[in-house]
Amino acid sequence: MKSQSFFRWFPLLCLVLVVIAGVSMGQKNSKLTIKNNSLVLQNDSILSVNLRLSKEITKLQSLLDSIRITNSSASRLRIPN
Repeated sequence: MKSQSFFRWFPLLCLVLVVIAGVSMGQKNSKLTIKNNSLVLQNDSILSVNLRLSKEITKLQSLLDSIRITNSSASRLRIPN
């Protein structure tokens, strides 16, 4: 008699456990999605800063090359004492 009762309630117990696990995983998934979105925004911000810095470095390298060319041209034009 007890074994029949067990087999009758066992599928229901399994179903309840699966529902609880599903709800728990859904909540965890929601938290992870929020955290992921935050990290994506931070990553986009960092990439934007890196792009601006890269452009500034390119400009500064160009300016430095221009100064070097100007200095080397000026040193060739100097008349020695």
